[in-house]
Parts: sequence; structure tokens; C-alpha cells
Amino acid sequence: MVYPAPSDRTRWQGLAALCWLLVTDATLLLWLTLKPVTWSSFLLLVAILVTLPVLFHLSMRTWGAFNLEYWLDRNALRVRWAGNCQVIPMHSIRRIIEGVDEFSLRPSLLAWPSPFVRTVEGEQGQRLVRLATVPLDQCLLVETDGGIFAISPADPDEFLGELQALNRLGLSRRLQFQRDERTNYYAVATESTVGRWLLTAGLVGCLVLFGYLMFRFPQLPETLVFHYNRQGVPDSIRPKSALFLLPSIGLLTYLFNSVAGVWMKLRRQPSGAHLFWAGTLLVQALSFLALFSLTSWNA
Repeated sequence: MVYPAPSDRTRWQGLAALCWLLVTDATLLLWLTLKPVTWSSFLLLVAILVTLPVLFHLSMRTWGAFNLEYWLDRNALRVRWAGNCQVIPMHSIRRIIEGVDEFSLRPSLLAWPSPFVRTVEGEQGQRLVRLATVPLDQCLLVETDGGIFAISPADPDEFLGELQALNRLGLSRRLQFQRDERTNYYAVATESTVGRWLLTAGLVGCLVLFGYLMFRFPQLPETLVFHYNRQGVPDSIRPKSALFLLPSIGLLTYLFNSVAGVWMKLRRQPSGAHLFWAGTLLVQALSFLALFSLTSWNA
């Protein structure tokens, strides 16, 4: 049986905030492409990049605010939220009581939207996992061997009746406590210190390439000499906008090698992943040397 949770009022607020942030980023990106390239262009680019983690956070929690539901069968209570599934085995449930507001909770900006989905620690070391859409005193508290879970089925009486009926049927197999999540590729990539530093250095390298060019761009002539023949005569003259090819190479290398490195990590080959990520730094260093040389020749 599937039991939905009451509607979360913050889901529409989260959706509105998400749309507003997307429109703002689109406007900044459009402005970035239309305005002349200066040092302020780099600041706009950084501002857009800073919003990406916020967009991801809002997307996940807004998604969860729309799809929270509880699944009951003979072996477990499963709570589905966003792309995650918390499995609570039936044999581990000690009792279920109506919610009481014993936990002193401080509002957290990181727990919005879906403010009633979070994990907190009680004053006596109790672990409370909130998986609800209503305040704690309106929830059902499921006491288990693995902690207390606060849930909020829309029809608690029907939910409890179904739970009792399933308990009378007995288990068909014993399950373990687990939380099924989509693969966290970021955690896979950054689980080692070396990988964390290499990926961070690659991101910094992308910013350095674009930042350096954007700061130098206004002082450069409209056309640049990109290559000389053996006699020292220019044989490749292009507009200065062609210089963006070099930072773009650094960025594309970073994206491709980051994905390839994560794939290697998933195959339990960390050395191969580190080689991919270190190769990104080499390509970026060569791109920066070429960019520095071209801008110096034509200054």
C-alpha cells in the first residue's frame, strides 16, 4: 500500500524560488554574452557559477516536497523522498506513538523547502529522522532499533490499521536498515584527499584561464597574430575573440576528464582517475602558456 503525505506548503515556494533563480541566471548569462568583455564579465561568470550548487539544492528539496510518500508491505516501511528511499524493517519497529514536541529544533535555511525533512539529535542523544510534511506534534513517531522516525501519512488511522494487519501476517523475509540513494558522484570523486585537491585545482584552473583573458581582453587590439612562418612573417591573423578557444579547451578538458575520472573510481581504479584529473592540469597549464604568449606578443 502507498500512503501519500499531506501537501507540503513549501513546495510551491521552492518551485517559485527555483524559477526565479533560473530566470536570474539566464538574464545574467544573456547580459554576459551581449556586453563587452571586461573584468566585470568575469565577476558575472563567477556569480553564475556560485548559484549552481544552490540550484541543485533547491531542485532536490523541491522535488522531495512534491513526492514524499510511504510504502507498506509485510517486511518493511519504505519512505520515498526525492530520489531516496529509507527502508525501515518491520521487525525493528518497537512502537508507534503520536507525535510530541520533545525536540528543540532551530529553523535551518538548509532544510528549506521541505523543512520537516531533516535529521536532528535530541537532548539525551536520541536520533530523530524527520520524514514528514507537518510539525512534529502532528506526526506519527516510529520508534525503532535504529532511531526514531517521524512520518506524516495523510490518513494515519488507515495507515496504522494496515500496519497492524501486515504484522499479523508476519514477515516473509528479514530486511536490514538501509537508505537507498542515487549514486553521489561528488562523494565518489572527492572521497580521497588527492582527488579532492586535483578536482579543485582543475576548477581553479578554468577560472584562472577565463579570468586572465577577460582582464586582458579590453587592452588587446581587435585582430591578433596567432602564428608566424619560418621567415617570421605572420601567416595566421584572427579576431581577438578567437582567444576564448584556449580557456574553452581547458574547460572542456576539465569536464571530460572529471567524468572519466569518476567512471574510473566507480570501477575501483583510483590511479586511473588521478591520471585523468592530473592530465586536466597539464592541458590547462599549456593553454595558459599559449594564452600568455599570444596576449604578450600582441600587447
